[in-house]
Amino acid sequence: MDWNIGNSCIAIACVVLAAISIGGLFKNSTSTAARYLNWFFIAAALTILQVILIDARVTREYPAVYLAFVPWEFLAPVFFSAFTCSYLDRMWEFKRFKKLLLIPFVIFFIIYIVLKINAIMGYSLFTIEVSSIVTMEWDENLAVLFGLVNAIWNYRIIKKYEKRLFDLSFGEVLRKTYWLRVMYTAQVALLIMWVLVIVYLKITRFERSMDAYYPLWFLFLGFYFVFFVLAQSHLKMRVLEKKRRQEAFQEILADFQVEGLNHIFSKKELREVLGGTTEVTGILSYFATSLFDKSNEDAVLWDVVRNCISQLGLEDCVIYILDEERQVLVQKAAYGNKDLGSRKILSPIEIPVHSGIVGAVAASRQWELVNDVTIDDRYVKDDLQRKSELAVPIIYDNTLFGVLDSENGAKDFFEERHILLFKLVAKLTATKLNQISKKESLTITNDNGYYKELCLLIEKEKIFRDPDLNLNKTAGRLNISNTYLSQLVNKLSGMNFSDYINTYRVKDAQRLLTHPNYSSYPILSIGLEAGFNSKSTFYAAFKKHTDVTPSVYRANAPYPS
Repeated sequence: MDWNIGNSCIAIACVVLAAISIGGLFKNSTSTAARYLNWFFIAAALTILQVILIDARVTREYPAVYLAFVPWEFLAPVFFSAFTCSYLDRMWEFKRFKKLLLIPFVIFFIIYIVLKINAIMGYSLFTIEVSSIVTMEWDENLAVLFGLVNAIWNYRIIKKYEKRLFDLSFGEVLRKTYWLRVMYTAQVALLIMWVLVIVYLKITRFERSMDAYYPLWFLFLGFYFVFFVLAQSHLKMRVLEKKRRQEAFQEILADFQVEGLNHIFSKKELREVLGGTTEVTGILSYFATSLFDKSNEDAVLWDVVRNCISQLGLEDCVIYILDEERQVLVQKAAYGNKDLGSRKILSPIEIPVHSGIVGAVAASRQWELVNDVTIDDRYVKDDLQRKSELAVPIIYDNTLFGVLDSENGAKDFFEERHILLFKLVAKLTATKLNQISKKESLTITNDNGYYKELCLLIEKEKIFRDPDLNLNKTAGRLNISNTYLSQLVNKLSGMNFSDYINTYRVKDAQRLLTHPNYSSYPILSIGLEAGFNSKSTFYAAFKKHTDVTPSVYRANAPYPS
């Protein structure tokens, strides 16, 4: 082996950079942009480390090491592009060219496999000189060229992003991109220097060509560490800014959610009980909207117990309905071990009023929490022996409908949060059951709070630009059921959800098609930026909403001054 102070320092720096980046991948708070950045540093460090192992003749002493080699030099620029697009919220552009960007890596990965097989077979396919030419010349020269083209492409993405000022001020855009442009400029300069070194070595036929690369490797490692520090700083700042915006935005959304629950709870009641927490309003919104289209008692009860399990993270949930004539509580809906599927209960039981914890709650009409049922003589074992129980009466205008009950295998499981939510869900259930008994129905009106919330997300947060946006994803963001959102959009817009979102995308595309900064922008890129995920869906939606194709619209619409 031929270790010296130069390659030793470079190898240590590569290991440190790779170790720090690998550690960054395991952080729970790591964003998508940060993950791509860490993978870039790992790929870059392993690229240099592999070259150093060849230079130090480690691969000659231990040929098995060469079998682990991967063409990281063609993968690092791909991760760099992914980071840039993710950081600038332009992942659609990366996805569009991802397969093209991966072609060099795939080709050389196959070449590496052939070279390794050849080495194992004692260079019977082609000589060691040919292998050296492929790995030391073709590989290196094409990798530098690919990195240079990729860096210029990334720089172009940044410049295009800076042109778009529809949502941010120019100052905000520059704060986000200036440091990135500086780093890409430095990267291009380093790659040009690399090309000049290659040309110099070809002309002079320098014998110890590896020595000529040592200064470049040190410069690149310096660049990587500076880039790492700057990127971490800007990513943290971006997370904090996003968190502040989200907190302010969530306060507005909470107001809309409270407004959406006004037909069940008073604002005073919600504000006093919830203490301003958005989590509870979101859960209640989901329960309320999920029940909106339920038209019979059975559907209501099963929907409530299902949502109690999924939304509150419980082991078990049962609703008992009061049989007034016999004065017994009958199990009508259950999720947990007693649920057989298809809305059937395994061995449903009946509990007389005044008997057991559930019966006592029905008699007193007051909720009860038992943290340890093993020391409470009233506990009635159902399917399994559990340790704690929470029961809340379902009452509307002094009429008892039944009891909402949950048990858990752990002592002291139920907290204040569970009591609060069970009380509100019980009231919600009672309101819905009363509405069904009186054959009343709720209607969606133009002042619907959830619809206002949807409009805010679309108009302020531009969620329509997400190409993966769908009914489920939007309903989750609004904390309402899919069915309710579909009915809401149909009723108030006269369109299905897909057409409704596409109207905003088409309007955004129209604005881009007639904007001076986008006069040379490809039409398909404009469609993708507006949120469409393919050329066919973009052209079909645009023609449907404007009666013309995007190209005709651009040709006939004069650019504003």
